[in-house]
Amino acid sequence: MKNSLTVFLCSTYADLTDERLKILSAIRKLQLQHDSMEFFGARANQAIETCLEEVRRSDLLVVIVGHRYGSLVPGREISFSEAEYEEGHRLGKPCLVYLRSDEVPVLPKFIERDPDNLRRLEHWKSILCERHTVAQFSDPNDLALQVSADISRTVQSIKEAQLEGKSATQPSLESMMAEVSEILMGALGQGIAEDKLLSAVRRTVTSLLTDVGGRPPTVFLSYSHEDKKIVTEVAEYLRAAGINVWLDLSEIRWGDSLRERIDRGLDSADFLAFFMSSSSLGKPWPRAELNAIISRQLQADRGAMVLPILLEDTEIPPILRDIRYIDLRDQDVKGRAQELIDAIRHHIGTRREGGV
Repeated sequence: MKNSLTVFLCSTYADLTDERLKILSAIRKLQLQHDSMEFFGARANQAIETCLEEVRRSDLLVVIVGHRYGSLVPGREISFSEAEYEEGHRLGKPCLVYLRSDEVPVLPKFIERDPDNLRRLEHWKSILCERHTVAQFSDPNDLALQVSADISRTVQSIKEAQLEGKSATQPSLESMMAEVSEILMGALGQGIAEDKLLSAVRRTVTSLLTDVGGRPPTVFLSYSHEDKKIVTEVAEYLRAAGINVWLDLSEIRWGDSLRERIDRGLDSADFLAFFMSSSSLGKPWPRAELNAIISRQLQADRGAMVLPILLEDTEIPPILRDIRYIDLRDQDVKGRAQELIDAIRHHIGTRREGGV
């Protein structure tokens, strides 16, 4: 473990001179190493590479943003400060972020006037606010005190992680969530509907939890309420076997949105047990649930596996005719429920072993 951790101070210079001096003084009092533009000196590398090298060497970043965007990196549409921050964020380094309050009077020369840079500045601020818990500042002295306290707390966390054998530069939960947020925002930007995106996230997480053995499989019971008695009996056998059951009688409360609750249930299910009867095949809700699952499978979007259960003599829908069903026409609920349990366990075991 390093004897002293390195803090990188990231900000524009001319408009934040007092703030930088106060913060650097606070860092010295904490007996930490620090890197910032004041200490680079003359080096052979290009300026941006020098900055990024220092970011990579650092253990945490202090990011101070005022009302200036700063100089652009040659050949790029991004400022030095934002480029430094992005490199630190990419590497999963802790970032302490402070924005100057809009309520503080600022000299006109310290306010961004270039329309393009102003747009870039506002966009960067919005990114920082999405990724981090951002603090606002109005006075250099108060800012230095807050930064000092925040650094002390962060350094302690880093040292504790190092003592536990963890890498201080390992991507943190914050950076992981930021990356997930970027992925989701990118998908939304490509025109993916919010409900479809959220549904895909639920299904992916559900599959991961089940496949790694983190939770029991979940079965969504799709049926007509005319068949409620026999379906609830099957549900009890499933629960007794340690299988999660999604049954509308227990999952949907007064005032809930039926569509929203059912969609969530389908997203979290590993299996759809579809109880076939003349009643269920003639009702809109069971058919809609079945169609939703089949549609996802046809789109190569991993969803719940359909397990048909025949309750009475009725015409089987074409989309289910090539799927082996459990025959419950004999009313042997215990025996047929055990068949269903065995089928579920078989398919989950196959999935965990890397099968289809």
